[in-house]
Formats: sequence, structure tokens, C-alpha cells
Amino acid sequence: MHNKELMPVIIKKYPHQGLPPIEFNTFELGEFPSRWAININQQTSNKWNGFFDYLGDKSLSQDYAHQDIMYYPGMNSTAPYRNYGGPLTRYVVKNYAPIPLNKEISFIGSVTDKYVKRGNGFVTFQLASYDDNNVLLQKHWRTFMLPSTQSDREHYVESNEKNTSIEDENILEKLEEMKLICDQNRFNDIEGPGESTAHTNLNMAKARGMPNTTAQACISIAVINRYLTKQFGNKFLTNGFYDIKLIKPTFAGETMRCNGALIKNSDQESLCKLTIETDDKRLVTIGYGGIEQRD
Repeated sequence: MHNKELMPVIIKKYPHQGLPPIEFNTFELGEFPSRWAININQQTSNKWNGFFDYLGDKSLSQDYAHQDIMYYPGMNSTAPYRNYGGPLTRYVVKNYAPIPLNKEISFIGSVTDKYVKRGNGFVTFQLASYDDNNVLLQKHWRTFMLPSTQSDREHYVESNEKNTSIEDENILEKLEEMKLICDQNRFNDIEGPGESTAHTNLNMAKARGMPNTTAQACISIAVINRYLTKQFGNKFLTNGFYDIKLIKPTFAGETMRCNGALIKNSDQESLCKLTIETDDKRLVTIGYGGIEQRD
């Protein structure tokens, strides 16, 4: 029987403790031994929504949190490791029930896939979240490109990972744009006090070859989530999904513009092509999402 520990919802949980960043060979396939739980109150939900200018809030009941609030619990599920040694490249979500406020939510973290693509090592982490009656609320998967050696990769075949892009065929409707300015104050608020990263420290960003500080991945994820919440309402909370790739960074001072094109629509299923680009038309996030029929 696993004992559950409570963790914060929207901040990083552990100091470095001298542990190195997570690499390709840090974890094997399978569940993590630790079991964690969170309790989201209204204040925490409001703070999280404030990071994203309360986008999509009018489409959400006051009894629930936006599904994207599970981002940091997922990132923290690798505790006591807290830093990833490479970029988040793909994020996949399946929603099964609304995320309740003021109730314990438990979750199980695991590594579900390790593969090689174009000579780089990738690891996929899953988070499965449950309410206090053990009802599944959400599953999401985060894939990172992590440092690896040739010997680390030699036992893995090249991936045939599906592309998340969708052709512009059979567009039924172009959906209204949603936008968010990526300013430095937003980056600082999300990262939290005492964190010095390429999101908050210009010198660190430039040392990585970036012209400015970079937006956190959760900004793209939250914008996509709220875009679909606004489009599909309650159905998105119980039958919603999205699959996105983060292909280029967004920098401080730029505006994210999220657009969708409806390419399938029925009472049971809907599918949208999704893009986020900057004002200069640089594509930073691509993918698809919508509503799916489940047994």
C-alpha cells in the first residue's frame, strides 16, 4: 500500500538536493514508487488562471479548475528529481471528468515510453489523476528530448512517432483567435520566487543561444486548453483531448496567437487543427484537439 503525500499545486516542490537534471537513462519504464496528492482551493485556482489573464474562465463552472492546472503536478511527479535535462517536445491530454476544487486529487506518475528519433533520446512521462472516489479525471503525457549517449540509445530502434500536423483539407469552420502576450512579469510569476532559469534570467537564456528569455511550455498548453474549453464547454471536461508539439520557443515581448480550424464535427466527435504562432507568423506550437466518443 502506497502512502500519499500532499504537494503544492502550482510551484516546484523540492530544492535541487544535489541531484543532476533528468537524463534519458535516469528512469526505467514503469510507475514511480511515490504517491502524491493535491487539493486545489479557489485561491490557488484563481492564481493559476491569473497567470493566463483568466482566458476561458467564463466557460468553466466555479466548482472546477481548468484541466491545465495538472501541468506542475505532472512535472513534479519525478520528485525528488526536479529538473529535466532537455526540452518538452510533445504534450498529450485526455480528459475524463472535471477537476474538482476543495477535494483531494491523487495521482500516479510513470514512464511509458523511451525511444530514439534522429539520433536523440526521448522519454515520455504519464500522469494519471483520480478524485477521492478513485474516479479517473485526466491522463496526460509529456515527452522530453533528454541528454543521452550512443550507448544509452543503442538498445532502442528509431521511432515511427506519428506527426501531429493535419492537412488543411475539409475545413468546416475557422474558429475565433485567442491571444496572450508573453511578457517578463508573466514568466516570473509562473516560475515563482527564487527561480533563476532561461525563463527569468536573460544571461542564462543568451548562454543557451536565445535572444531573450523564453516562455514556459505551460503557457502554450494553457492557451490550447482554454481555447478548446471555450469552443466545446462541458463536453471538453469529460471527453476532451489534445495532442500538441512545441516546435520553437516564444520570447518575452512576443504575442501567442492560437487559431483552430474545425475539420470534423458531429454530436459524438469533433476535431480541430490547432496552431500557435507569433506576430511575425513564426509557428511555435502545432497539433490537434477536440471531443472524442468513449465507451
